[in-house]
This record gives sequence, C-alpha cells and structure tokens, in this order.
Amino acid sequence: MVTKVLENLGKNGLNFFCYLGSLGILSLKTIASFFNSRFRGREILKQMDEFGNKSFPMVALVSVFIGMILAMQSASALRMVGAQLYVGSLVSLSAVREMSAIFVALVVASRVGAAITAEIGTMQVTEQIDALRSLAVNPVNYLVAPRLLAAVITLPFLTLFSIFISILGGWFVAVYGMKLGSNLYLYHAFKFIYLKDFLISFLKAFIFGFIIVIVSCRQGFETTGGAEGVGKVTTFSVVFSFLLIILANLIITAFFYFL
Repeated sequence: MVTKVLENLGKNGLNFFCYLGSLGILSLKTIASFFNSRFRGREILKQMDEFGNKSFPMVALVSVFIGMILAMQSASALRMVGAQLYVGSLVSLSAVREMSAIFVALVVASRVGAAITAEIGTMQVTEQIDALRSLAVNPVNYLVAPRLLAAVITLPFLTLFSIFISILGGWFVAVYGMKLGSNLYLYHAFKFIYLKDFLISFLKAFIFGFIIVIVSCRQGFETTGGAEGVGKVTTFSVVFSFLLIILANLIITAFFYFL
C-alpha cells in the first residue's frame, strides 16, 4: 500500500512538471510569434473587448462587494481597540496588494478563460485546427497570440478599476454604516498606499493574464473525445488556472514583501 502511494505521488508529480513544461513551450512559441507574424489589430481589439469591456460589469460588482466586506470585517476588529478611523487604510491596502488582482483574475479565468478553452477545444475536435495547418496558418499565431496580448493589456486596467471600486464600496459602509467622516476615510485610504504597491498589483495582473490565456489555449489544443471532452478540458482549465494564479500570487508576494 505504501509503495502504491509513493508510485502515485511520483507519477502525479512527474505529470505536473511535464504539464508545466508544455505550458512553457506554448509560452515561448507565442512570444516568438510576436516577432514572426503581423499583428491582427481587429482580432486583438475584439479580444480586448472580451477581456475588458464585457468583463467589467462582473468585476465592478465583485469589487464593490469586496470593499464592503473588507470594511465591515475591519470595523469589527478595529472597534475592539478604538481604531475605527483606520478602516480605509485596511480596505485600500487589502485591495491594492491582494484582493483586486486576485479576484479580477478569477473572474476573467472563469468567464473568458473557459470560453477560450471551449472555443479552441471545439475547433480541435471538429478538425478546424488541422484545416488551419493545411492552409499554412500557424494556430499559435492565429489563436493564441491575439488573446495573450489582449489579456496582458486589459487585466492591469481592470485591476486598477477594481481597486478604486473596492475603496468606494468600503467608503459606503464606513460613511453610512459606521458614520465615519468621508474625508477622514479617504485620507486614511490613500495615506499608506505607495507607487510600489500599484506596480506590484499591475505585475500580478500581467502575469495572471498570461497564465489564463496559456492554460486555456493549451487545454483547448489537447481536447479529445467530442463534446464530452470539451466539457472536461474546460473544467480542468478553470481549476488549474485558479491554482496557478494563487501559486503565482504567493511567489510574487513573498518576493516583493518578505525577501
């Protein structure tokens, strides 16, 4: 029994690193395609609309709720030590350093990432990707590159909007729920935020967008088994995107704030 457990651990670990290697190869091919092919401006704008404009309502709604929850939780803890005036600081620091980038990435991964995997997976099982190759069209250049460029451009902007909307949600709770002065809340909300915090948040958003597109496209290219296979790879794509996003967030946070 112990031998089987060790064998399974070794096999799963090997498969995990092989999977990461396949993601790395696809990443290199996609980056190389930026130098080997012409930019398809219309397709890039279309994908930016998918990642940015159509995702914004959900991002805004989630951000407001995050800000309100952070304000209520902070107020509950700070009330014990008589420091309610620092609610704005906790809300803004949490949103800038962690919450906004993470939740924007999760929303985009579940909405756009799943759609990318389903679309490319359907093309794979219906042999449309083979048709592209027969026409001397590189699927990476045609399908992955525009989506990757759109994601890494739009996610930092979505994160910036999410930060300010979260602070606004906290403001609503602080001013109308806690009867805290509006100017006092806003003063403390921006007092302890530095440019470094915004830059790290944008870096996280950039990397998260990269992860979402690469994982989603890779799963789409590996689809087999018809409609059932499309459903399975779409689910795996979203779950694994979440896992890599959280892992990347851990590494970036540790590097910039603890090392």
